[in-house]
Amino acid sequence: MIKLAQKSMVSCFLKPLFVVLLLGGIFGIVWLRSGILTMEYTISELESKKMERLRAAKMLLAERAVLLSMQKVERTAVRTLGLVFPDRTRVVLVKGAAQGPLKASFEKNRYGFRDESAAEGGRFTR
Repeated sequence: MIKLAQKSMVSCFLKPLFVVLLLGGIFGIVWLRSGILTMEYTISELESKKMERLRAAKMLLAERAVLLSMQKVERTAVRTLGLVFPDRTRVVLVKGAAQGPLKASFEKNRYGFRDESAAEGGRFTR
């Protein structure tokens, strides 16, 4: 009979212990699953914010391209600063490296432009 009392006493402690461990395990699994779902929601919110920011960055790049377009810059320069394109007759093209000082004259040079030093008898030379 003594052995019987010991077995019942051990089983009396083990059964509640196993029940508590089983309930704790189930609770732990549910808690971990809840944490995983919370992380998934957070990740999806962050991905949507990322996509929104990328879309905004693309829009800003497009707006920057529009603002920096050559036509816009030209219009701004003409309207606000009063700049104009130079006349073709006033542009002097210099090709190659110059070997000496350049003289300007009012006579037409080989490029078809007038040199400014014709009154002095000089020519456009290199």
